[in-house]
Amino acid sequence: MNTRNLLLLAIFLAIASMAAVAQDHSRSHEPGVVLALTHVHTKPGMFNAYINDLKANWRRSMEVQKEAGHVLSYGMYSVVAPREGEPNLVLRVTYRDWATFDQGPDYWEELMEATFGSHEAMREAGIKREELRTLGSEFLLQELKFKD
Repeated sequence: MNTRNLLLLAIFLAIASMAAVAQDHSRSHEPGVVLALTHVHTKPGMFNAYINDLKANWRRSMEVQKEAGHVLSYGMYSVVAPREGEPNLVLRVTYRDWATFDQGPDYWEELMEATFGSHEAMREAGIKREELRTLGSEFLLQELKFKD
């Protein structure tokens, strides 16, 4: 490359970098709620049994957390015609913010006792639940809202 071409390349790069510096880098969004999405693969013939388990246990846990103000809402969604390897159920929990996850161990132990009654009952329910489903991926998503 000759000197003239190098000089033209340097001028072009300088102009291009000035355009990048002039871009607006201000934050025009703010954080919103936190969503937890859990993919569930129910075992063959166990879909209704798993939904019944969710109604008896997960729902109770969600309601306790709603009363405490940590969970805003929750829901479950059937995946229509899942392909091989895809979940057939997705659970959603909407948390107010990340502070929910900062509760100390005492909070979570009280929640488990309110849901199951004892650690032994919680352990047994967990073992039984493994007969009904396999958990897949879990996604934690932060909603972003535009600032006006």
